[in-house]
Amino acid sequence: MKRTICLLLILIFILRIFSITSFSSPVNVREYLNGKFPAIFSFYLASLEDLDTYETEFIDLLEKLPTNEQRTYAREVYKNGFSIELLDELKQWQKTEEVPSWQKTEEAPSLKVAYPSRSGQRIGGSPLFIFGTTDASPAVKVTVNDEEVKKFDFRTGNFLTLVEVPKEEEFPIVVVASRGGERTLIERTVIYPRLWEELPRNPLTIHSTHIQPKQDQVLKEGDKLKVIIQGSPEAEAVFRIGDSSNEVSMEEVNDLPLPLEGQGIYMGSYTVQAEDVPFLRETSPQIITVTLRREDKEVSRELPGKVRFASGLPPRIVEVTGNRTRIYQVKENSFILHSSTLGGDGLPTQMVGYYILPGTRLEVIGVAGNYLRVNLGVKNYLIYQGDVKEMGNVINKPFTGLSKIGLNETKNEVEIRFNTRECIPFLIEDEPQQLRLILYGVKKSENIIQEGEAPSVQKIEIESPVQEESDAAAITIGMNQPLAGFDYRWEGTELVISVRKLPQISEDNPLRGRIIVIDPGHGGESSGAIGPGDIHEKDVVLEIGKFLQSMLKDKGAEVIMTRTKDVNVDLYERIDSALEHNADLFISIHANAHAEGADAINYHGHMTLYNYAYNQKLAEIILDNLVERIGLPRTRVWKRSDLVVLRRPQVPSVLVEAAFMMHPDDNWYLLQPKYQREFAGVIMNGIIDYFLSL
Repeated sequence: MKRTICLLLILIFILRIFSITSFSSPVNVREYLNGKFPAIFSFYLASLEDLDTYETEFIDLLEKLPTNEQRTYAREVYKNGFSIELLDELKQWQKTEEVPSWQKTEEAPSLKVAYPSRSGQRIGGSPLFIFGTTDASPAVKVTVNDEEVKKFDFRTGNFLTLVEVPKEEEFPIVVVASRGGERTLIERTVIYPRLWEELPRNPLTIHSTHIQPKQDQVLKEGDKLKVIIQGSPEAEAVFRIGDSSNEVSMEEVNDLPLPLEGQGIYMGSYTVQAEDVPFLRETSPQIITVTLRREDKEVSRELPGKVRFASGLPPRIVEVTGNRTRIYQVKENSFILHSSTLGGDGLPTQMVGYYILPGTRLEVIGVAGNYLRVNLGVKNYLIYQGDVKEMGNVINKPFTGLSKIGLNETKNEVEIRFNTRECIPFLIEDEPQQLRLILYGVKKSENIIQEGEAPSVQKIEIESPVQEESDAAAITIGMNQPLAGFDYRWEGTELVISVRKLPQISEDNPLRGRIIVIDPGHGGESSGAIGPGDIHEKDVVLEIGKFLQSMLKDKGAEVIMTRTKDVNVDLYERIDSALEHNADLFISIHANAHAEGADAINYHGHMTLYNYAYNQKLAEIILDNLVERIGLPRTRVWKRSDLVVLRRPQVPSVLVEAAFMMHPDDNWYLLQPKYQREFAGVIMNGIIDYFLSL
């Protein structure tokens, strides 16, 4: 009997609990909010609709926050909805902040200013971004030069603001973190030097460093020597070469490239004549002297770069020896005056995004500082002297016929062979589904023989000559599917192009069997972007990389990490490891930093970078996933040819800038393990979407 009564009581108790939890009416949000918050907050929170017990607890805790923090959470609910994590944050805040007043000892908050990192720091732009960290508390207020900071995340204590800095004076920065009547103060100074300033009209003068050329030049008949200087405005400017009494006029330039401004910039050029050049040799170095005149005043200055005139006979032939030799296109229609240029001649350059093959032979047409000038078609390029060797016994320019093309296709790649009999120079233009080779010093045969088969090749088209370039041929290799990488090499004097075929992807598990190299950027002595506290880019991206490694392995991928500890790793070794393992993908993970003078408040969020056109799709897919899942702003997909880890065309590669280290909205996600895991998951989803898109 007693047992029956006990069971009956237990059953009634369970039913009572069930009726309370399952059949009680939900709380009406508008009734619950009535009188608790300002109308605008109630409007935001009304997006909760009916309330459950977690949401009512959240609102009860929210009432205890200061008004500014109530606004932050209300907007978060309105934009992204309620979450248990949001409630947990409030509970954590309550534990640290709700102390009885009779027990509370008011202390000055901690304060660390990450940037500017020291007094007397020279900066390169305005506005100046100032960021750092203090106590994680809504009771703390941070000001810079008596103005409240633009961004302060009381959950982490990280802050960021912008300050306009005048030029050419030591400018004070006073950062104060205060709580109640206590405060902590850090003072710094910065100097924003004027990058460019117009010289006074009097006294008549020539600037000591704003002069070009800064390094020696070797020119041939028909070449132009450009002389550029800054001097006093509204003067007559001329230059002389060596002991010649002939003066070359210079014009004052009005259309100036940034950051140049004002008056007093003079430019002149001299075309080398036949009588300047000795037969089969070159002159000794000749001084370039610039003179400014106005009325009865005159001032002269010798330029640091000298000039020699050389015969083009016999041709000077060099052969590339370096495995990582770069070549730079000269930008003839602009100039740089306030700093040195690659060739020391004042002409800017743009790097070609891939390496020139060892064995390639080039004709040298001149010298610019430590670089040799070479001509490909109608454009001039520079190549470093240390990356080539002289071919003193070769007197003929690189030149070959082209009469045969060989095709061969295997399971993993398509190979195209061109029967060039010389290692002539060539450039590559890539698109998502084709390659275009521009070969210099080639003559196309009337009847080109094509041997072998390659079903993956859609077309091979040859254009010869190429527009104004009479000694060039353009070969377009069109594929029936998107590229998954390409390679190029000399086998003897035969040019071999291999195009990587797409991997076989399983729709059920696209990652199974895929080889993926994960490259957490920086490490060791290279900390990367500065963080607001003691955690920097190298630490954050390593954690994201480890999470990504684990996730990819769980899906059946083979993962190679370029580093798993805080160690130095050579940039070239990072991408070379992808080649060594014949990887399907190379992902370099980074966290971003703002450039000086940037709008660091409004410009933040996710970015991806690539080099070759066939990698743009990969970069876009990963960026789309980041924006959709993490939710920070989209900055851009950026093509960059200057990044070492993106310079190998053999492996699909992308660099992911997860978010900005210094921005409080961004580093809230970057610095927490649960969101580091989220970043990794989003990147993995992007990889899956990429493979499925193939």
